[in-house]
Amino acid sequence: MRKGRVLSLKSFALTEFLQKNYILLIIFFFLGLGIILGTFRFDSTDFWKSYFNDYLGEFISRRSEASFWRVFITCFLEALSQLFLLFLLGTSFFGVITIPATMLLKGFLQGGVAAFLYSQYGLRGIAFNAVILIPSTLAFLIIAAFFSREAVDFSLKLSSLTLNRAMAQNLSLEFKGYCIRFSFFAVLILAASVLEALIAVGLIKNFSLV
Repeated sequence: MRKGRVLSLKSFALTEFLQKNYILLIIFFFLGLGIILGTFRFDSTDFWKSYFNDYLGEFISRRSEASFWRVFITCFLEALSQLFLLFLLGTSFFGVITIPATMLLKGFLQGGVAAFLYSQYGLRGIAFNAVILIPSTLAFLIIAAFFSREAVDFSLKLSSLTLNRAMAQNLSLEFKGYCIRFSFFAVLILAASVLEALIAVGLIKNFSLV
């Protein structure tokens, strides 16, 4: 009886976790799927190979010759604009579809860059990815994934208005809360930008892929 009760409690806890976090799990699923696709399909066309090569060259050049503050401001504005895009998608009825698709693309680009580094530079590319690229981009990916949950949730609430007009009365409060959460994630973006600027100043200037 006790063993059955423990299993029942574990099953209930798992069910409750899935109910509360199913959106986040879907977001991470698409992000992970994108990383896998990017890893194995990065060289499927000349376009992607050229893109990853140009991206990597720009990533290094903009950080190796810039000051801490320039890297920080550039990274913050780029990441904030991407976060704002997710915010806007969340205010659309189609955010339920476009936000997971956006995370799929983010994952594809991340996996593609990592695979391109390995294919072109071997062990040195793996070291560059592990020491510089992953610490620089992982924080931004996690922040984007968690905010995507908020954006999809708000998009679902908008979609439900077509079925339940009574929810329109509470929509203004929900939108205020949505804006507050966006501001919180923007602060996290600020902190992640500081981390990336520190990595650029401390590591990338002394790291050569050639």
